[in-house]
Amino acid sequence: MNNMTTSLFGRTVQVMSKALNLRLSKHGMISSNLANMDVPGYRLKDLKFEKAMQEALGPAEGAMEPSRTHATHLPRRGIDEAEAAARRNVVYSEYGRDEKNHDLIDIDQEMNKLAKNHLVYNATVQMLAKELEVLKYAITEGGRS
Repeated sequence: MNNMTTSLFGRTVQVMSKALNLRLSKHGMISSNLANMDVPGYRLKDLKFEKAMQEALGPAEGAMEPSRTHATHLPRRGIDEAEAAARRNVVYSEYGRDEKNHDLIDIDQEMNKLAKNHLVYNATVQMLAKELEVLKYAITEGGRS
């Protein structure tokens, strides 16, 4: 997002945009896991981005904000950096192995992950729509007295 877009919509829309992109990537990985569950040697993939997004957002409301007291201290990571870090940190794991030493994928757990990811994606879309409704209201009704 450019500076004008960021200043117009604020940080919330930027965070939601990155979260939606990451949720879409996670959906693709889960779908790939399900599609390849019977392929010998296929390794389960997952995108762990919740921690990276929390780091990008900073401390929770009411928590103490860390301050940068020296120029050599590391700055708090930005949202773009958190998204890039999450994309680089794809986790490969396995539920177990069968008698032929092939990875097993638990279809129930993967379907559960897919449903959860879908719900969170839809909730984020709804929050984004509400943000845009507020902006629309400000534009159409803001000048009326």
